[in-house]
Amino acid sequence: MTGLLLLVLNARSQTVDSIITAPQTIKVSMSTPQPRLNETFEITVDASDIRDNIFKSVKGRLGFPEDMGSMESGKLKTKVKALSLGKNQMGPFEFYIDKTRYTSAIISYEVIDPLPQTDKGIWIRQVRTGEDAFCIIIEQRIPAVTKSGRTADNGISITTEPVTEEMVEFKYNDSIDGISAGNSERTSSFSSLEKDGNDIPFKYSFGIYHFSIKDDKAKIRITRDLFKNLPEDYKFEEIVVQ
Repeated sequence: MTGLLLLVLNARSQTVDSIITAPQTIKVSMSTPQPRLNETFEITVDASDIRDNIFKSVKGRLGFPEDMGSMESGKLKTKVKALSLGKNQMGPFEFYIDKTRYTSAIISYEVIDPLPQTDKGIWIRQVRTGEDAFCIIIEQRIPAVTKSGRTADNGISITTEPVTEEMVEFKYNDSIDGISAGNSERTSSFSSLEKDGNDIPFKYSFGIYHFSIKDDKAKIRITRDLFKNLPEDYKFEEIVVQ
């Protein structure tokens, strides 16, 4: 997969030298390297290089500390929806600021089938994010119930609660030869689907775990024991990375 596909971009510090030699290539990332059809995901543009170009104009009139602080706020984000199954491309993004041309690499990615119409299930998959990188994605739906009650001032409260809080997670350990762990992120939200004219609520969880391959000759296997809260009746198939 070309381009930079990272769920979380670590904040970084800028120095005076990096301001002077700021590149004209901008970094673009996706919140998931393999969205599902009609899934909403996030595109992030690292705007730190744009900021660098703006502040070059005051060089010589102002001093800059060696550590200019976090760049986490220097990101432009927007949400989009995956509309076409199969292989897709994004970019390059291109624009000009003060006669300086900024462009991004082309990101190639695949859109896969949507999840089935069910309020319960676990879906685990591996996605290659580069020649020496991959990620494990865990999706889960847990049935939920809607409850009503009375508040202290005699009002009505309505809450939605999952039948269990045990979400499946990846348990990385050093026993996996040939790889090193990178960023990971888990999010959850409540949603619903329509069945027989009724809205069926559920809790949805999305977890992504990034890894780098350090030994291209190592036999990398992701086995059942590396997952937490995986039900005994779940039919897990060993994931062969290489």
